[in-house]
Amino acid sequence: MIIGAGMTGLTAAATLSARGLTVRLLEKSRGVGGRMATRRTDAGAFDQGTQFLTARTHSFINMLEGWNRTGLLRPWVTASGEATAQENDIVRYIGIPSMTAVPKHMARSQHLLLRHKVLRLDREDDHWVVRCDEDVAVRATAVIMTPPLPQALEILHASSLELGSTLAEELQSISYNSCIALMAALAGPSAIPAPGGVSLGPEPVRWIADNYQKGIHTVEGTVTIHAGPAFSDEHYGDPEDVVQSLLLDAISPYLGSPVRMTQIHRWRYSEPRSTAARAAVLAVEHPPLLIAGDSFGGPRVEGAALSGLAAADLLTSLIHGVSR
Repeated sequence: MIIGAGMTGLTAAATLSARGLTVRLLEKSRGVGGRMATRRTDAGAFDQGTQFLTARTHSFINMLEGWNRTGLLRPWVTASGEATAQENDIVRYIGIPSMTAVPKHMARSQHLLLRHKVLRLDREDDHWVVRCDEDVAVRATAVIMTPPLPQALEILHASSLELGSTLAEELQSISYNSCIALMAALAGPSAIPAPGGVSLGPEPVRWIADNYQKGIHTVEGTVTIHAGPAFSDEHYGDPEDVVQSLLLDAISPYLGSPVRMTQIHRWRYSEPRSTAARAAVLAVEHPPLLIAGDSFGGPRVEGAALSGLAAADLLTSLIHGVSR
């Protein structure tokens, strides 16, 4: 059983399934992908979370190249800002038709239960009973937890499961940045320069993107604005009209056309400020309970995927009785 169908959970599920294991995924949201999210509105589509993917490790480079070959991704811009890839540079990839393309593809072959919020875990002999809202209970011989670490620790606390003091101290020390994302539909084209993304940061606006220029399937003038972590923390609970006014004022030179619609999404756990020493950890040995996620592998999507791979490797070694 894997709790969470973001990139960590989906990667672990794909790896374990390829090794012949039966895997089930529980996800509290109505869709998969976590921060690889797209918001679709009457005014157009917006990549509201992760804006692009990059790879620095051999494992994730292979994953990106495979998705590129199957048409789920395409190169957008390089880290140096050029519109085409350059030798020895880090290429940015975007999802086609949007950033949800990859997680949706990964989830298609999995046994997935959406809108199931996990409340606690009960240990019964050699199994876990994963208890969800609406009185749903699922038995599992092993569990990999992949929600943002504060949420995973809440589940452990509700389950009366205690971590070793050293591990507990390490995990409790990890905190997250929040991020307020503002989606703005304009009456015409934006003034964001080609190829459609600008890193402004760090405050008050960290990033702006023209989704149409990026190449996702949407209409002209669909703009995503990511506030910086300090602004997001300060204004996280403020009314939408206050947040909207502040952010639109901050990027007014890049708008280019009147704003006709806005929506806000607040990411409470946008990215970890630090990461654990290992890419995945074993919290309980019998029956196995592992914890993984971007707070282990690293704040980018690559880190989340690498943590999923590490969790799958660790669980496989436990199942086959290999000391690791």
